[in-house]
Amino acid sequence: MIGKAKLTCSHLYKWYGTTSVLQDADLAVRDHEFLCIVGPSGCGKTTLLRMIAGLIEVDHGEIAIDGVKVTGPPHNVAMVFQHFGLFPWKTVYQNVAFPLNIRKTNKQEIDKQVYPSIELVGLKGSESKYPWQLSGGMRQRVGLARALVCQPDVLLMDEPFAAVDAQVREILQDELLNIWNKYRQTVVFITHSIDEAITLADRVIVMGAKPGRVVGEVEIDIERPRTIATVRHHDSYLPLRDAIWSMLRTGLEEVPV
Repeated sequence: MIGKAKLTCSHLYKWYGTTSVLQDADLAVRDHEFLCIVGPSGCGKTTLLRMIAGLIEVDHGEIAIDGVKVTGPPHNVAMVFQHFGLFPWKTVYQNVAFPLNIRKTNKQEIDKQVYPSIELVGLKGSESKYPWQLSGGMRQRVGLARALVCQPDVLLMDEPFAAVDAQVREILQDELLNIWNKYRQTVVFITHSIDEAITLADRVIVMGAKPGRVVGEVEIDIERPRTIATVRHHDSYLPLRDAIWSMLRTGLEEVPV
């Protein structure tokens, strides 16, 4: 493994009542790595991400960031949700500023951080608009700006582009590649799309069917910086896609007893 581990998940178990959602899940994410997790619906991907964010309690096992056990929402972690998670009564500026207000940051410092974050995601000029005035892609950009405004060490993304159409999704993927290439946060990104995972990731983790567990991983040996076009035409693209799909298919067939 290249580089030290920023985030570790050790022997994680999670139950909802008598239903086992995660079973002995292990994961290590390198510092500055872009990691994608793929797996079938219901395999515990979102539960895993929410446990890393400190939003759901771990029933057994341990999660640590920089060697510190996660027991609640860490200050250096931000999350982008699938369905935007914006406050409809707040403007773009107010939504992006929300985490800074929670930290009681002064107004001058908020302005210094919020406006560049809004510009970074391509929404300069939309600061006073409300979510209902924005397209789906624009709303997701607001969610990304809100996550980036505190300059987190770890960025968690739960299928952030699933709610937009295919064309907008590819535009957002290219924009995210550019942003990550600039700031290089440690990213854990959940997706159902093998193509999206290959486009974005340094490494792809494959999870099996419920109860969720890691069934394989694939290193993405495509050089950076990337675009969707360069990835799709890369010689490694189809072999990588076949390898991930094969692991997914095996994970669906080998349901643990």
